[in-house]
Amino acid sequence: MELNVIPPGTKSMLYAMEAWPTLIGEIRVARATDPHLEWIREEILVRKALGFVISGDDTIRVHNRVCVLAMEELKKKILDEGHNTPHSVPPRGNKLCKDLK
Repeated sequence: MELNVIPPGTKSMLYAMEAWPTLIGEIRVARATDPHLEWIREEILVRKALGFVISGDDTIRVHNRVCVLAMEELKKKILDEGHNTPHSVPPRGNKLCKDLK
């Protein structure tokens, strides 16, 4: 998102603002259509799904990995973002690396 600071006394107007959902947001919305993930969610709530948790961003995770639907379009978006970003963090890593492509 691009933001500009406008000094006091300057006449200005906000014309338009757009908000795009993140991949996590898309995963949360799509989860509601999957009966299996909803079943897992119910099992988590009654503490029967060992290893699964509902994280702070309302996603279902197992061993700190997000559970994603078997939707090809959603999987492709996730893989594209991981492969096309110039920065990455290796699994179990703690340092941000800049790819030298």
